[in-house]
Amino acid sequence: MAGRIVLYGATGYTGRLTARAMVARGVRPVLAGRDQGRLSTLAAELAQAADGTRLETAVADAEPGPLRDLIGPGDVLVSTAGPFGKIGRPAVEAAVAAGAVYLDSTGEPAFIRQVFEEFGPRAERSGAVLLTAFGYDYVPGSLAGGLALDAAGPAGTQVRVGYFVRGDVRRATSAGTRASVAGVLLEPGYAFRGGRLVTERNAAHLTSFDVGGKTRQAFSIGSAEHFTLPRLRSPAGRAADTAPLTDAAALTDVAVYVGLFGHATRLVHRSSALVASLNRVPGWRRAVHAYADRIQRSRAEPHVGRNIRSDVVAVACDANGTALATVHLTGGEPYSFTAQILAWAASQAATHGVRPPGALGPVEAFGLDTLQRACAAAGFHRQPAAPS
Repeated sequence: MAGRIVLYGATGYTGRLTARAMVARGVRPVLAGRDQGRLSTLAAELAQAADGTRLETAVADAEPGPLRDLIGPGDVLVSTAGPFGKIGRPAVEAAVAAGAVYLDSTGEPAFIRQVFEEFGPRAERSGAVLLTAFGYDYVPGSLAGGLALDAAGPAGTQVRVGYFVRGDVRRATSAGTRASVAGVLLEPGYAFRGGRLVTERNAAHLTSFDVGGKTRQAFSIGSAEHFTLPRLRSPAGRAADTAPLTDAAALTDVAVYVGLFGHATRLVHRSSALVASLNRVPGWRRAVHAYADRIQRSRAEPHVGRNIRSDVVAVACDANGTALATVHLTGGEPYSFTAQILAWAASQAATHGVRPPGALGPVEAFGLDTLQRACAAAGFHRQPAAPS
């Protein structure tokens, strides 16, 4: 019997897209959020697409109790309510307490780290499965990195991943995304270097990638790949449909970069040290949080057009930094992909379950081949390798 799926944050921009994607797949989620009026309106809008079925709704605020009452073992809680660093913890706590499967759409480095380091061990004990950052941030990079490492073979010990968007990025982001970005400026980032996780500021490093024959700059950021990709070289982390690399060396370095800001990328990199120093100024953090709150309250939605395209590039290297394999994925605008991949994963988890318990990466949870097919169905396709 399939588990119950609860979509928390259903009335936000990403939440509504995800609800529609779920209904299109034949899934009938419980729509959860803070405003009953908006939930009822969304349920009415979705009824026609759901063959006249009126979806169940539930009022739940940023507290674990109401969400815990909605789910049990084998159920799936999908959270699209952010900024996650501010209101995301209760949903994770509810899923851990219930022994449920948890998915979210966060891209916030500090929150991702909390899920893996703080909640992951608790989930292992309760039987819960935590799949954080299961959207454009950072499923395509985990897939591209896994494919690049497989292509590189046992000698691949380093991998770097770059995210790029072509089009008017400023107009193509929602209020929730912009509020989350403001919060990211206040928190430390991290990288995986020398075989361990190290703390560093976001945008501390600058590098360039070849993206379709053009050189694109990007700055470093903490991400899910720092946790998920090293596991692919451990027996416990190898997925069932991924051939084992029995003689492969462990990963020593994972770096993730974002190149969404075009010519301003170098400016963001140079400004990161200033932002870090301002964190010590009294009132600075409070002012940034207030600014993020104003953005969030605007409920501004992105102006998404067909001109928005995404590229994700992963390069696997040997211990000397020599490139062994490159994987390039391309897709459409990030919000649609996030909605589609969340709907797919929730359906898979509710129907078939996910094992083992704990905080997992996308490849660990579903396997490299299965994930590649799911990403392709959601609009992210692998590009043919460039001729050498």
